[in-house]
Amino acid sequence: MNLKEQQQLKRIQKGDIASFETLFNRFYPGLCSYAKSLVGMKEVAEEVVQDVFYNIWKNRESIRIRYSVQSYLYRSAYNHSMMHLRKMRREHFMEDISRPEPHLDAPDPSQLVQLDEVSELIAQTLAYLPERTREIFRMNRQEGLKYREIAEKLSISEKTVEANMGKALKALRNSMEKYEQE
Repeated sequence: MNLKEQQQLKRIQKGDIASFETLFNRFYPGLCSYAKSLVGMKEVAEEVVQDVFYNIWKNRESIRIRYSVQSYLYRSAYNHSMMHLRKMRREHFMEDISRPEPHLDAPDPSQLVQLDEVSELIAQTLAYLPERTREIFRMNRQEGLKYREIAEKLSISEKTVEANMGKALKALRNSMEKYEQE
């Protein structure tokens, strides 16, 4: 990291908003283009890049950049983009297994058996989870509540809700992977 970047970073760490805005204005357009190439949608890319800058500002006092600010920003944009894509894939997966597709013809009996097996597998997997995790999963997937709303109702942090949803989804993914291997 060159001297100019080091000085700018030190000013940002001390809360200098003008230095932060300079950094933002310098890298925002390029990061948005990069993130769009990863996630495919301009609006999502802008949200990803805004999250990157929000996290930098939020953690400015403890942030440590070893090489270059540009490398750090692009790596952060990549990581945030991948997290977004994983989240979207999980949500799509859960929609697919919780909602059978309508058929115009009479359903194939083997499909009905498979649907019953998968539904039973989901119920069993959820039954093995801790009660709080099951409750959070139910509130999110069946009642359609957002993490923030669940956190408020249960008087817990959003991070706790997020962690419990992660546990539930991981358990479901593992069960589905074992089922598909059989």
